[in-house]
Amino acid sequence: MIIVGEKLNSSIKRVAEAIEKRDAATIQDLAKRQADAGADFLDVNAAIRVSQELDDLTWMVEAVLAVTDKPLCIDSPNPKAIAKGLALYKAAGRSERPLVNSITGEPDRIQGILPLVAEYKCPVVALTSDETGIPSTVEDRVRIAGKIVVEAEKYGVPREDIYFDPLVLPVSTDVRNGAIFMDSLRTIKAEYPGVKTISGLSNISYGLPKRKIVNRAFLITALAAGMDAAIMDPLDMDIMALLKATELVLGQDDFCMNYLTAYRAGLLGEVQSKA
Repeated sequence: MIIVGEKLNSSIKRVAEAIEKRDAATIQDLAKRQADAGADFLDVNAAIRVSQELDDLTWMVEAVLAVTDKPLCIDSPNPKAIAKGLALYKAAGRSERPLVNSITGEPDRIQGILPLVAEYKCPVVALTSDETGIPSTVEDRVRIAGKIVVEAEKYGVPREDIYFDPLVLPVSTDVRNGAIFMDSLRTIKAEYPGVKTISGLSNISYGLPKRKIVNRAFLITALAAGMDAAIMDPLDMDIMALLKATELVLGQDDFCMNYLTAYRAGLLGEVQSKA
């Protein structure tokens, strides 16, 4: 599974304060620790101060690129911010492609961001929502995914570069929400062969106690359902250990190498301490 490190997000109070104070040390420490913990991409979001997003994102991207070779996930609903982040990344001369987060089924988002995805030939997160919001049914989420696939093809964006997020809603509001997400994920992958899938973890547990337990169960279930990537906290050693063990059990870890490598590096959290 591809891991997108979630910790460099301006919705997190500590990160927002670091951006405002131009505290590069805090941002760079979070970047390096996530990279060392196994993140494949580092999500970079500076959208909390809307009027200053372009300046904040420029500073943040430059700070992160200075300390890690990991590719970035440029995260914003604003096409201008996406364009700025991609240009900075390209100017840094990085060979690995960045990830764009995100488009939706809304015409403005499609028309504003898909041309950038095509220009920079990078993968993109696609949310199964549109101008009416997040659908409550599997059928409507799959319908939006189909619309995005058609629009992406017009711009020459291959299916393999689309990471659909079926948008899990809290089980505290409807206990069926987890199952709806899993059904949407499976159906999207079956209807549109070649596309990939992704999700954050925290929405599933909103409003519940001991949220990390629910998040971990969601990740394992989603991985078994075929999810390709997760936006998550790679600094949580326990969830990373469960991820490695689940990949092993599902036959996704040839010769157990990833699991054994993580064990030898001391990255299996409580699992290692109880061995």
